[in-house]
Amino acid sequence: MNKVVWISLMSWAMALPPAAREPIAELAVAPGKVTVEPAAWNKPAVIRTPEEAAKAFDKEALAIVTRKVDFASQVVLVFAWRGSGGDKLEHAVLESFPEQVRFTLARGRTRDLRAHGKVFVMNSNVRFSAEERK
Repeated sequence: MNKVVWISLMSWAMALPPAAREPIAELAVAPGKVTVEPAAWNKPAVIRTPEEAAKAFDKEALAIVTRKVDFASQVVLVFAWRGSGGDKLEHAVLESFPEQVRFTLARGRTRDLRAHGKVFVMNSNVRFSAEERK
């Protein structure tokens, strides 16, 4: 009996879109496809509606976003900044309820100025914070 319950739960979880299973997921949208102005790296643009998404993404990226995001229960975070080509933005889900996500920027050591962009889909009840790694 336990096997049947486990198999049915796993089949239900597999039917969900990947972004709905986790509190946060990165979307494969190229930084050049995002038309949000670069700002402070720790203040992402929060997109809550399809209309806002239509203003922020070109047609190709918008197709990906609308296919992966359920705006009724999720939001899109767009991080855009300029910095070293070696900059890395990472995230970690903290153990709490509701979930919390901490974004951390590790600055690169090269002196080349590059535009960076990262797009995440996140459940709307999740809180986030951003800090720079020292």
